Amino acid sequence: MTERTMTPAEAAALLEVPVDAELEQVERAFRYQAQRSHPDRLASASPAELAAAAARFDRFTLARSVLRAADDERRHSPGIGAPGPERGPVGGPTAPGSSARTGRRFAEESWGGPVWAADEPYQPVVPAGPWLFWVWLGLYVVAAVIAFIGGPLPYSGLDLWLRLLPLGLAAGAYARTGRQGFLAVVVALGGATAALTIAFASFGPLVSMILLAAPVLGLVALGRYRRLIRP
Repeated sequence: MTERTMTPAEAAALLEVPVDAELEQVERAFRYQAQRSHPDRLASASPAELAAAAARFDRFTLARSVLRAADDERRHSPGIGAPGPERGPVGGPTAPGSSARTGRRFAEESWGGPVWAADEPYQPVVPAGPWLFWVWLGLYVVAAVIAFIGGPLPYSGLDLWLRLLPLGLAAGAYARTGRQGFLAVVVALGGATAALTIAFASFGPLVSMILLAAPVLGLVALGRYRRLIRP
């Protein structure tokens, strides 16, 4: 969809605001969508998923520009009143010719990330997400070996096949897919790990639980980002 074909009604529906929404409401809706869809905030994403996220981000940016233009037309249309000073994204006066820069700066300061105008399509930069996944998975393997040797059930084949291996597989699967079923398995096996640590209260099980927790939480965090970019 290009800027010539997106209507104010379509832009309002995309940002989930009324067509005649105030600029402040439009900015709040845009910041909310930007926080969810900005490609730089999506770790462990494939290039195709990053491109899709960038396209969604550009659509939100375009919708914001369309609604800002529609608001400007309403305020300057005959019968509404004489044109006043050009206003910024939240209704404050700005110097002539500076509204685009002010709007972009406003959004950047509001959520801490760069915002591109509709005429500046975002070029996604592939983050360290895929590498981060393998780093967390490698750390889990190391932690699982330590837990197998010095955990609550040392050298137990049952512990390896019923707890350590399924926990790692579920955490890795959630990081790659973001599906809630895998997260439920992670939570259940994490609870079992905590219960075993309490039951065998000693230094070894406590250390193994801490070592397992760090990569599991890292993989879960990647899964949360994955859920944001799922259609």
